[in-house]
Amino acid sequence: MITDKRVNLIFEKIGQSVQSSSFLGKGEASTVLKVSTDKGTFALKTALYPERKEKILKEAKFRAFFLKNGVSCVPWPVYSDSEIFPNGAVIYEYAEGSKLDVINIGNLKQFARIISEIHRIDFEIVDDGFSQIRKLCQSLDKTTTKIKTKYSHLMNSSIETAFEKALKEFSLKIDEKREVNTIGMNAQLHGDLSDNFVIDEQDKIWLLDWENSEYGDVAEELCWFLYVNKIQPDDRLKFYQEYQKWFIPAQKIKFEEIEEFYYATTPVFNICWGIDQLNTNIKENLEPERKLRDLAESAKNWKSFYSDTTTSLIIKGINTLKEALD
Repeated sequence: MITDKRVNLIFEKIGQSVQSSSFLGKGEASTVLKVSTDKGTFALKTALYPERKEKILKEAKFRAFFLKNGVSCVPWPVYSDSEIFPNGAVIYEYAEGSKLDVINIGNLKQFARIISEIHRIDFEIVDDGFSQIRKLCQSLDKTTTKIKTKYSHLMNSSIETAFEKALKEFSLKIDEKREVNTIGMNAQLHGDLSDNFVIDEQDKIWLLDWENSEYGDVAEELCWFLYVNKIQPDDRLKFYQEYQKWFIPAQKIKFEEIEEFYYATTPVFNICWGIDQLNTNIKENLEPERKLRDLAESAKNWKSFYSDTTTSLIIKGINTLKEALD
């Protein structure tokens, strides 16, 4: 737990006196406090372990970049520190609000407009949009190989075979639809849209948690957002249309024809990311049981995109991993 002494010291750096602090939230690798001072209310985000320091500090730079380019839904970074908090810490403008219902079509359209505003800042068009899908396949191969090698102590034959079969099935899917004619697009992304939209009492929408911002495929960001929030096909179409209405260069992207590829890779990537996070959770004693539950849920989601044999293998593999760690 963050000591009051360190909280007081970091706020003294910006000439403010802490009146109270309370726990606001905890992610995979960071903790956020709500801190009230003699001059206002702030969020203090700190990394839980040294390997996360770079991401915590980079997040402040990403937020500043988007704010300077006119994206108003981003809470301001006020002060960054790596001395008082060696793992890294940033004081942010505090966005008081509540989570928005992602399923609501009105909200979904507002999200589409906000995301288009983010993507418009720095983008490039890829004439052969299907090349993005082939790169996605290469990324899937590279990521699963890395996970098998780096975390061999968490691997078993069922997980490894499931990875191999999923890659083969995905490659076949690409071969069957290689004639799709669409452009692609890369841009500076938010990186973790999921459920990070909140609305304050003045009805202003804020977008939180920018530490995974990167330059990449806009279709991957949009499809991942729609996938994790279980948005139905009719509403996905309305979302795409609203996004393209506000982002004219993206109108030639045939989202409806390519989304299946991004959807199919998501549960596999989720297993990879989950194993990576599980290793950290074990090492840092950060509730590995919760991550094992997440992995089990991700494994079940394979059934919508892969064969029964491949799905059964990944479910068996995650169960075997859980038993080995119990």
